[in-house]
Amino acid sequence: MAQSQAKTIAIIGGGHNGLTAAAYLAAQGFAVEVFEKRDIIGGLCVTEVPFSKCGSKVKVSSVASYFGMMRKEIMADLSLEDHGLKPYLTDPIEIVLLDSSAGEEQFSFTPRDGGEAVAKIASATAADKAGWQAFWGDIQKAAALIYPRYLAPDLTQSEIVELLKKNGLDKIADHIFAGSLVDLLKQYLQSADLMAVAATCTPGFANLVGSVFGCIHHGTAETKGEFGAWGQVFGGMGAITEALAKAAQANGAKIHLGQAIKRLVVSKIDGVEKVSAIELADGSTREFDLVAVNADSYVLFEQLLAPTASTEAIRQYLKDNRPKVSAAKLHFLLKELPSLKTLRKIDHNHKGVIVMAPPLEAVVAASTQVPNGAMPDRLMMTMAFPTLEDQSMSDGDKPSQHVLTVDVHYVPARINGQAWSEADDQTLLDSTIQAIEAQCPEIRSLILDSYVVSPRALADDFNLASLSCWHLPMTPQYLFEKRTLPGCAHYETPFDNLFVCGAGTYPGGNVTAANGHNLAKHLIKKYSNSSTLTTAAKGR
Repeated sequence: MAQSQAKTIAIIGGGHNGLTAAAYLAAQGFAVEVFEKRDIIGGLCVTEVPFSKCGSKVKVSSVASYFGMMRKEIMADLSLEDHGLKPYLTDPIEIVLLDSSAGEEQFSFTPRDGGEAVAKIASATAADKAGWQAFWGDIQKAAALIYPRYLAPDLTQSEIVELLKKNGLDKIADHIFAGSLVDLLKQYLQSADLMAVAATCTPGFANLVGSVFGCIHHGTAETKGEFGAWGQVFGGMGAITEALAKAAQANGAKIHLGQAIKRLVVSKIDGVEKVSAIELADGSTREFDLVAVNADSYVLFEQLLAPTASTEAIRQYLKDNRPKVSAAKLHFLLKELPSLKTLRKIDHNHKGVIVMAPPLEAVVAASTQVPNGAMPDRLMMTMAFPTLEDQSMSDGDKPSQHVLTVDVHYVPARINGQAWSEADDQTLLDSTIQAIEAQCPEIRSLILDSYVVSPRALADDFNLASLSCWHLPMTPQYLFEKRTLPGCAHYETPFDNLFVCGAGTYPGGNVTAANGHNLAKHLIKKYSNSSTLTTAAKGR
């Protein structure tokens, strides 16, 4: 960009998408400043030391926990491995634990490196197992078709249906936006237990419309060149945003920590409403040509912007579409590594992902309970022992201590219409421990401390007003061409110089960095001469 064309831009929120946009824009010559409310960079993609009060230096990935969705093109463009990002694959991949049947343990075990998968499920016939393989083969084919378009926000739902049918994936095409994952699975198999296993692979409820795409979306993961593979990052998920911050700073961006934004000042300039300045918490103001917000849209339109006629429709839309379902994460500091009985029986090394899957009927029940403000009767949980695989996450002075990280897949965003309280956190903590006791009866005696990231923490500690890491659900009414603000194009707002790039924008949630990349590409095209673009800034 020629100096006379250089634009100043404030990016509000130092999460992975904001930092990605900062790195690309700074490489192009924009004068970029990132403002992060917290004293640590990373947003929801952060590594922290939560147990310091009890004298432990053990680290945890506080909210985002698993690597895989981060786009390889972005990693290459921004040289993130040179900035310290080191992903790795776990071995095995995962084991899904189901309720026992007739006193026998049931599970689905997936090893790494081409080892033979094992499914000990009483209800699964030979035909079911063959259908299971065919189902996952088709899901991965669908993921491979959609994956390339995440970095170009021009894909519509109807185009996806056509694309799937053109490639012989008619079953998926018929269900992706009109049916549920359970409906689709019935085209391949009949075992309810296998369906319960698959239900853990989508961010929504497997019996509701939209859950098919959620499964495909997770299937776009790629780690160490292996498509469809989830993994981890040495140093925790904060290593991603630390690398992005280094890349942005190397390109000339400035990053301000502990700098909360109080409000955006809107003025009419030449008859057009624009953000004329940002006001910081200390009352000082700064002027920028452009402002990009990486916070969720509820923070933007309900906290940072004063109500105006031009935002009335958006504010009403957000009010009418406030997420009812959230998720929670719990971290347990353990005095030693516990043993889970099913894993012990099959000589499992306790590495990789360990999932506890409730029966399908419990998932169906939860799909009504949770949106109506009640906790589910049974918790769906994904667990891992990050300190078992990454020594940098451990306390070197206390090597016997380990962390058990537990994702509870769905909890109500609000409990019976009320904000989460400390008592609700305690109820969740007790319920989670009780669920783990089915596999590890002695788990309570091993817990030294715990850290609960509930919707209360998401709001209070991570400034997530939507109470959902996805900002908006990953369901058909909010996907692809519909993942925009009312009346606005992708990444745009009613204000000429105000933009958004959070998880509520295309292509959606997870740590992909695609949203930040796409915003940067949009701004570079809008404000730069194409002949001046650098290789990194052009993106994909």
